[in-house]
Amino acid sequence: MNEKVKGIVIGAVVLAALGGTFGILKLTGADKVQTDESSSSKASTASSRVDESVQLLDCASSDIKEIDVTNSYGSFTYVGASDSGKENASITELKGLELASRKVSDIGEDTAQLTAYKLAEKDASDLAKYGLEEPESEFVIKFADGSERTFLIGIKAHQNRYRYLCEKGSRDVYMVMESTISAFLGRKEDLVNTTLLPTPADNEDNFGKLTVSRKDLDYDIVFESDDGSYERSNENMPSAQVMTEPIFSYLNGTTSTDVIYALYGLTAMEAEVIFPTEEQLAEYGLDDPAATVTFTGDGYDYKLTIGGEYHDVNEEGNEQSAASAYYCTFEGAEGKDCIWKIDATALPWVDLDPINVITTLMTWNMVVDVQELRFTGEENASFALTSAGEGDDRELSAVKCDGKDADVELFKSLYQYVLTCPTNQEIYFKDVEGEPYQTIEIDCGSYTDKIELFKDTDRRSIVKLNGRVSYRIQSKWVDRLIKNVEAVKTGGTVEEDY
Repeated sequence: MNEKVKGIVIGAVVLAALGGTFGILKLTGADKVQTDESSSSKASTASSRVDESVQLLDCASSDIKEIDVTNSYGSFTYVGASDSGKENASITELKGLELASRKVSDIGEDTAQLTAYKLAEKDASDLAKYGLEEPESEFVIKFADGSERTFLIGIKAHQNRYRYLCEKGSRDVYMVMESTISAFLGRKEDLVNTTLLPTPADNEDNFGKLTVSRKDLDYDIVFESDDGSYERSNENMPSAQVMTEPIFSYLNGTTSTDVIYALYGLTAMEAEVIFPTEEQLAEYGLDDPAATVTFTGDGYDYKLTIGGEYHDVNEEGNEQSAASAYYCTFEGAEGKDCIWKIDATALPWVDLDPINVITTLMTWNMVVDVQELRFTGEENASFALTSAGEGDDRELSAVKCDGKDADVELFKSLYQYVLTCPTNQEIYFKDVEGEPYQTIEIDCGSYTDKIELFKDTDRRSIVKLNGRVSYRIQSKWVDRLIKNVEAVKTGGTVEEDY
C-alpha cells in the first residue's frame, strides 16, 4: 500500500472514531453539560464586572466656584473659570506664575464628576483603618449657588491605584481612582508649568549671543551667530554660530548643537520654591552661582542661573557622588519666579570645555577659494593657485610654487595638513611676546587668514589666528609642516604624521 493510500485509510479511521465519540456525547447529553458550564462561566464573568461605581458629584465644572485644599504640603485654593470664559481656572497662591493649564483645568472637571469605583464600607465603624480619622487631605468644594461639600482622602486602598475617601460627617467609605484626586494630595508647586523656554518655530529662530560664565573659570565662553563679520565660505560651515570668546573659532556642528540650543525647550523637573526670598536663594546656592547662562537677541534677554547641586540617594540612604540635578532660576520670561530643580543632563554649560565644541580645522577655507598660500619664517614659500569650473564643479587646476609648476595633488595634501593644525589639543589666550618663527597666510582675495606660530617651550608652540592668541600645539606639527612644504617644492611625499 503506497503512502498516499495509507494516509487516506488512517484519516478515515480517525474520522470514524471522532464521529463515534460525537454520537456518544449526543446520546448521553454530555454536550448539553458542556454548554451549560460555558454559559455559567460567561454569567460568572459578567457578574464579576457589575458596575459598582457611585456618582458622588454630578455637575458642570462651571458650577464649582472654589476648592480649598489642605494636605501635608500645606494648602491652596482652586478658583474655577469665569462664566464668560475670559478667565481660566487658576490657583490663588500661584498668581503671577505660569500654570500647567491642563492640570489645573482637570481639577475642576474631575471634581465636578467625582465618581467612586465602589462603596468600600457603608456606615464604617472604624474610619481610622482607612486613614480617614487623620486624613491625608481635605478639600472643601464651594459651589456657585453658595452650598459646600467637604471630602476627606485617606490611605491607599489594597488596590494601589485607589484611595479611600468619605464625605466629612459621613461614615460611608468609598474607593476612588487616585489619578482623579491626585492634585489634592500633592504640592501646589506641581501645578506650575515647568517649561522655562519653548522651542521656537524654525522661522522664529533668532539666535543672538549666548554667554556662559562659570565660577571655576576666569573667562567667559561666548557664542554668536555669524552675521557676515566672520564670513569664511559661510555656506560650507558646519554651524551657523561661532565662538568669539575666549578665542575665535568655528564650531563642530555635532558637539556644539546641544550647547547652543539647550535653552530652547528647557524644562525643569519641578518648581522647588515659588516666589523665593533672598534667604532662600542663598540656601539653594543661587547667591553665588556655579554658572550663569545669558541669551540675548532681538526682543529677548534671558538669564539662567545655576546654583547648588542635588544628589540622588541610593538604597542605603547615601548620596550619590555625581549631581543628578541643579537648583536654578530663570529670568526674562513671565511667570517663572521660582527656584527650579533641573536635570543635570539638561545643563551642558556646567562642565563645558570649549575644546570639545570647536572645529578641528584651524580655518574654514575651501582650496578652490584660495588664491595664494604664503609661508614666511623658518620656511619661505609662496604658492599661487588657479581653479577652474563653476559652482560645485570648481576644482583646483594648477599650482605654482615660487613661480614654478607644482604637483596639484601633492599641494592638496599640504593644504589639508595646514587646515588640520591640532586645535583640539589646548586653547590658549594669554598674551605672547616676540616675533613668530613661522607664519602662514591663506589669501582668498577679499580676506586673508593669518596663522602665526610662536615659541613657547621646547615642545610647545603658541598659535595666533588673525591676531588673536588661540591655541597651544605640539611643535612637532610645525616641524612636519616645514618638511611637507619642502616636499611639495621638490616633489617628495607629504606626510600626515608628526
